[in-house]
Amino acid sequence: MTTLAAAGIFGGLGAGGLALAVVVFLILGVRGKGRVKLTASPATYVAFVAATAASAAGQMWANPQKVVGQGLMGLGVGQGAGGPFGDVQLGAVALLLLVVFLTMALTPAAGAVIGGIAGFVFPATGDGTIWAIPCGLAQAVLSMVGG
Repeated sequence: MTTLAAAGIFGGLGAGGLALAVVVFLILGVRGKGRVKLTASPATYVAFVAATAASAAGQMWANPQKVVGQGLMGLGVGQGAGGPFGDVQLGAVALLLLVVFLTMALTPAAGAVIGGIAGFVFPATGDGTIWAIPCGLAQAVLSMVGG
């Protein structure tokens, strides 16, 4: 007998298969030409889950995380007081992403970008931070679905 914990509700998907499915859902949902049309907030949440799945999958799925990391380094994040904006740490970037999400009128594509970046930045802030809570929730959902 197979349990939910052993195989997930869809059977064994694998981390790469789950990442692929979530990313395709995100792309098609943002395009909105089919049965599902994601608005900005749902697109942000789905992108966050997609980034979490991509981080777990590794391989080619790690490339977006590398791009985000290189962009943050280019902006001087984590370089101490010598950075162009002074001492900006990852927690400040996470807070900035939340402020943008809560205050700007985002398109679905912009929401997906914000959610995708947050999906890589939030876990990088470390365990025990408030930013780890949505990461844990996304990981739990992915574990239930993908096994």
